[in-house]
Amino acid sequence: MNHIDGPQTCGDAGATVRPLTADDVSALVPLLLAEVKQAFDSSHWALVNSGTERVKWRVYAGAALSHCCRLLAEMEAAGRAQQEMAVRLLGRAHLEAWVVCLYIHLGEYSALERLGQAEVRHLDGLQQEADTIDVKLAADRKEARRRRKKVEKANAGIARWNEANPTEVAKSLHELPHVPQLKPINIGLSQVIAEFGSLTAQKLPVSEMVDTLTKWGPARGFAEESFRSLYFYYRLLSGLGAHATMAVLDQYVPTGASDSFVKVKASPSLGTTADLPCMALYATAYAAEYVLSAQGCDTPVADRIEATLSALYPDPAGRSA
Repeated sequence: MNHIDGPQTCGDAGATVRPLTADDVSALVPLLLAEVKQAFDSSHWALVNSGTERVKWRVYAGAALSHCCRLLAEMEAAGRAQQEMAVRLLGRAHLEAWVVCLYIHLGEYSALERLGQAEVRHLDGLQQEADTIDVKLAADRKEARRRRKKVEKANAGIARWNEANPTEVAKSLHELPHVPQLKPINIGLSQVIAEFGSLTAQKLPVSEMVDTLTKWGPARGFAEESFRSLYFYYRLLSGLGAHATMAVLDQYVPTGASDSFVKVKASPSLGTTADLPCMALYATAYAAEYVLSAQGCDTPVADRIEATLSALYPDPAGRSA
């Protein structure tokens, strides 16, 4: 995390600080989730549904934090079950959700609008794609039926000839063209898009949000380091689980084997189940401190987790990273 404040020790004075283990993560995740739930159930988050920009902003910042918590819970469970690919997928999704959470919280309503513009663009794209598929399907089906009728007529003629010439070698019937049987997507998103009002469609890639957080960091006092490396890990996780890349497929193929035969493995190599849930726990605690405290909620569990990480920071006066 890029937090520049916070305690530098954890636990009893003079205690040795160590990174969290998998058992620590399993113990802390339910505590953190319970803390977040308790905060959202409290009067601090009983927001009047006034429809103002501030209320909308706070609600969506909270929703983004809740989404981080849900992904964290499922990632931790998948880690304990040694579900390697599920952890990778959830780890990538959590990193993106965390960036979105900070982007909304720190950018306030203008950031929420940018997110809405990205949603409009996404929905517009879905509608256009669905319409294109349905138009093409209807045209293909019409053409296939036309050709099928033509072939059926030709086959009827061949059948009559075969009946009329029993002593001759029977002529083969033509294969009937396939008529597409797919159902149209037939989706209507116009009403959903209309709910975004006057927002114009505009893309908002993760890289843009990451770069924006980097710019905001020093000016708003929550970070001094670049967030760009997070985008690198986001792309790395994409290539290690979200997409069936060569890098992923190679993990099912043993390397360096001296045998004469190559056998495909049932499970991938390059385990990440121990690291990603821990990173997600730190990240969620970091976001919880910001989002919950903004509404006057205490966050002792999140503070404890953040303190563990803060105590592992290198000496700013030193030369090591």
